[in-house]
Amino acid sequence: MKGMVIKMKCPKCDGLMIYEKFLDMGESSHYFFYGWRCITCGTIVDSTIIQNRLSPVAVLKGNRRRRLKKVS
Repeated sequence: MKGMVIKMKCPKCDGLMIYEKFLDMGESSHYFFYGWRCITCGTIVDSTIIQNRLSPVAVLKGNRRRRLKKVS
């Protein structure tokens, strides 16, 4: 709906979150996704993150973090 404003609070710090387009730098091909980023602490939340938080914890290989880049 055009003109609709959704206010979302950060689950980590209760700060204001904004909806943005991101580029996943860890993929071999350019993969874009949309998510919410807190302007205070930088926490990123999207549908995959929410789904993973609701499901049982999976074992991860190493301590690798992907680099995400905001796309205009």
